Amino acid sequence: MEQLIVNRRSCRRYLDKNVDPQIINRILSVMAAAPTGGNSCNVEYTVIDDKDRVKEIWQLAYSKMEADAKKHIYTNSFSDFYYGKMKQSEKTVRKNDLLFCGAPHLFIAHEKCAGKWAEDSKVNCNIATAYFELIANAFGLGTVIMSYPAEVLQELAPKARAMLNIPQDHYMKLIVGFGYPEIEYARGVQKDKNHKIHRYTKS
Repeated sequence: MEQLIVNRRSCRRYLDKNVDPQIINRILSVMAAAPTGGNSCNVEYTVIDDKDRVKEIWQLAYSKMEADAKKHIYTNSFSDFYYGKMKQSEKTVRKNDLLFCGAPHLFIAHEKCAGKWAEDSKVNCNIATAYFELIANAFGLGTVIMSYPAEVLQELAPKARAMLNIPQDHYMKLIVGFGYPEIEYARGVQKDKNHKIHRYTKS
């Protein structure tokens, strides 16, 4: 587990092939044990396990995103500056796809988000997303957790979101792209961890 967490990377370059369905089924079987607040177990998972189906959603969302960008219309968190930066990265690390990073498959954890426990529903989805990402890496798959595509589907391209059949009252903030990685790395990203750790100890 230590090596898995230390060596994982966000994958933005994938092989253009579907993942073995047996691997996806095993991952989803494990996901049944992902924890939820109060053991509610209300999180639902939407998985697009065919790259051609992902391409259909991508074409609809991407074309709408590009058309809106020409009119300087963006999602709530974007602007001309940030969209320009993403377009630059599209030519390098994102394999000509700033939306899904060329991922052949998508995983979305979502849950009805209303009433007294709405905030718990969001946390449950985020926990499930983290668990899926680690389990997929354990099976040798590449993954990338994305928030921008979720914004595009919700704010700019509702028709593409409708293709996912996720109810409107469900929280859907993070999307995991996954597939066989195009590049294998020998080690993880080296990060400075010390400045993020605060200890309360005896003097």
